[in-house]
Amino acid sequence: MEIFAAVLTGLLGAVGAPGVVIDRLITDALRGQLVQAEQLEVRLDNTPNYQLLQGRIDRVRLAGRGIYLSSPSLRIDTIDLESDPISINPNFLQSGQLTLLEPAQAAVRIILKAEDINRALRSPLITQSFKGIKLSLSPTQPPDEFDLVNPEIMFLGNNRIRVNALLQPVNKQQPGLQIAIESSIIVVNSTRIELAASTINLQGISVPAQITNTLAQGINRLLDFTQLEKSGIYARILRLEVTDSQMQLIGFARMELPKTN
Repeated sequence: MEIFAAVLTGLLGAVGAPGVVIDRLITDALRGQLVQAEQLEVRLDNTPNYQLLQGRIDRVRLAGRGIYLSSPSLRIDTIDLESDPISINPNFLQSGQLTLLEPAQAAVRIILKAEDINRALRSPLITQSFKGIKLSLSPTQPPDEFDLVNPEIMFLGNNRIRVNALLQPVNKQQPGLQIAIESSIIVVNSTRIELAASTINLQGISVPAQITNTLAQGINRLLDFTQLEKSGIYARILRLEVTDSQMQLIGFARMELPKTN
């Protein structure tokens, strides 16, 4: 994940610090690379400074609460990270350029709250994908354009969620229609989270799956971890749990070596 790369980069500015303050310097360096962090703590375990100077790190542990990686962004309520041993090319530490000798990997636990996902769904980046949707609500009528307005997620427990939204006609002076979707939430190929719709209602009446798929695509875009792979960061989801108050993800992230020509 992005935060894993930021932790490693933060090590660069802490090489010459005394052991008693190195954790604080790394934490401050990481905080400076995030949009916001309500609580953040980074610890290096069993790593004397001379090992860091040689490019060896036994383990990095990170605990964060209220983390914003980018803007506009999804707030991460909780993130806990614990790395495997990390090997960095020591020749590049002082120059400020991070070079891994081996891929770096860490176990990660993330907790998301419904209110934070809903806030992200209302961001301009996401709401744009819900505009101008062409749908036909009747087999005898041509398609009309609709906007999906104010999508809201509720966690129901047992890995199920409910999504409510308003289907607003674009070119007609008509009131919007309430749409409600109850879905299972699943992990696909360990790389992304998707909605598997089971119940779809429009004003209490079942509607075509096309509407559900359009809404689901916008939500799924938030939680597709393959988007990180272009920067050499691979995230895999090993466990997903949805209760009535939160969504918890457990997995691992790996930062690959840069490709050379």
